[in-house]
Amino acid sequence: MTADQVARHLRRANDVARRAASMGRHPFGAVLVAPDDETVLAEQGNINTVNHAESTLARTAADNWPGEYLARCTLVTTFEPCAMCTGTIYWANIGRV
Repeated sequence: MTADQVARHLRRANDVARRAASMGRHPFGAVLVAPDDETVLAEQGNINTVNHAESTLARTAADNWPGEYLARCTLVTTFEPCAMCTGTIYWANIGRV
């Protein structure tokens, strides 16, 4: 992924986080990018103290795409995932975190 692609996806994750904050949630956002490093497959803002953006996105991704595909995707987040989210990302087989 180029520096421009990273910056674009981080801006989108920040937009997701701002939307979460505008709904009274903690300001965290996550974006799942396809192996082509361009296509955004899913985005998720923080829901509450248990349903974080990263873990919710990882569960949704695992329900919609095979692990072999997810292992080639990139997860872009606005904050370092907590231990719960890290475990969920690992078990969902999302590759390039």
